[in-house]
Amino acid sequence: MTLLNAMPKLTVYFKDKEIESFTFGEGMVRIGRDETNDVTIDSLAIAPVHAVITLRNGIATIRPLQEGFPLAVNGENTKEGVLNHNDMIALGKHHVLFTSTAAVFKPFAEAIANEPPPVVPLFGIEPELPNGNFQIMDGENIGKIIPIKKTMVQLGRPGQGIVVVTRKKDGYFVSTLENKGKLTVNGEPIENQIIKLSDNDVLGINDKSLQFFLS
Repeated sequence: MTLLNAMPKLTVYFKDKEIESFTFGEGMVRIGRDETNDVTIDSLAIAPVHAVITLRNGIATIRPLQEGFPLAVNGENTKEGVLNHNDMIALGKHHVLFTSTAAVFKPFAEAIANEPPPVVPLFGIEPELPNGNFQIMDGENIGKIIPIKKTMVQLGRPGQGIVVVTRKKDGYFVSTLENKGKLTVNGEPIENQIIKLSDNDVLGINDKSLQFFLS
């Protein structure tokens, strides 16, 4: 459970490119296609009012508002859930990264009891995450290094299968964005899982193999 000691930020991505960022205090944040929303995403895959995030007592929760327009958090479809630092929200073809620049962790019972959490800076108390990279293991680009420089990277081709690699504070995670073709980690199907990548894991995207490593 993440208690927010700083104004949380929502960063909108489309095809792993950052589009816009928004910062909010406590209250309700509506996300959708209509311009009256707090966060507007201009896409027909987004409902006019798609979802709402409620920020109250240091806790952030999210829920969808219209049937037929689902949302997923970290690759899992969500009816209603609590957001934590660095969670990735999928809405249509867009992604929204939820972050809070300072956070501490306490049990849910303490959170709803409104106990004031200690202010602990996130930075400076956790080891820096090593850089993640992929090395292409076959084909004409064999040996090529692909550094993971962004918070979210998409790999694959539309219609043939796409995976999303997300950089979080506790590691690198892979999930499917378009679950088609053969998408695997170390030969095992990814399917609906969110898999934390370890050094030397092999990501398979149909006939391509990429080895993950830290540097």
